[in-house]
Amino acid sequence: MNSILSFLPHEEHIRAAPDFQLSSSESNLLITLLNQEDQHQYNELLNISLPIHVQQLSHELSLLLHLSSSTTWMITILLKQLIIQKHSLDLLTVVACVTLSFKYQQLSSQTIDYELIAKCCQIDNIQHIHDAEVDLLDIFSYDISVTTPDHFFSYLSNVNNNLKEIVEQVQSLLSISSYSHETYQLLHNYPCSIVVLSLMYTITSNTFTTEQIKNFVTHKKDAVHYSDQLLNCITQIQNIFSSC
Repeated sequence: MNSILSFLPHEEHIRAAPDFQLSSSESNLLITLLNQEDQHQYNELLNISLPIHVQQLSHELSLLLHLSSSTTWMITILLKQLIIQKHSLDLLTVVACVTLSFKYQQLSSQTIDYELIAKCCQIDNIQHIHDAEVDLLDIFSYDISVTTPDHFFSYLSNVNNNLKEIVEQVQSLLSISSYSHETYQLLHNYPCSIVVLSLMYTITSNTFTTEQIKNFVTHKKDAVHYSDQLLNCITQIQNIFSSC
């Protein structure tokens, strides 16, 4: 942990294929992703907590459907956006967030089992779920794109393709089955990039990771606040792993 302090400032569904151009100095990919985190609404989302029953339902459905980490992350962000818009989070709304996120993030070869979801949630007609999906798309003006940790994992894989396997191992730690819903929601108190860097640092505190932390911090609007968040997240993740 101390080594990370030496360079932190004291002042002031796209899964990319391996491609160096995406991570080159000529590419604005990292800057674009980090700038999105500095937007007002994104930071507002971090301060919102989902009701416990909503957390439990989304967690249960994620386990039932074996959802990827990017899908479960997207579900939480969409639900928080609905809270900002003062939209009620009833059963059908939560289910529709899950199914829309599934369609957006999961592989095209995977199909969603509406009958299984309806049975699990005691919904008597799957058409109700479809109608709720359309309602949500209207609310979001058909823009449900969400930045997830996978965007940053993909970026890191492209920075050094020799470390791709290690990055993928760290990425697998975000599996929904690895944590309770309380722990998983705790991670959502931080920007995606911080969660990714914290996991990378906790598992592989090597030169590559520290260099990437420097790079990320350099491009943040409030580098001091970002550094504080990063240190807090690293501490919490280390505590989570030590208690497992």
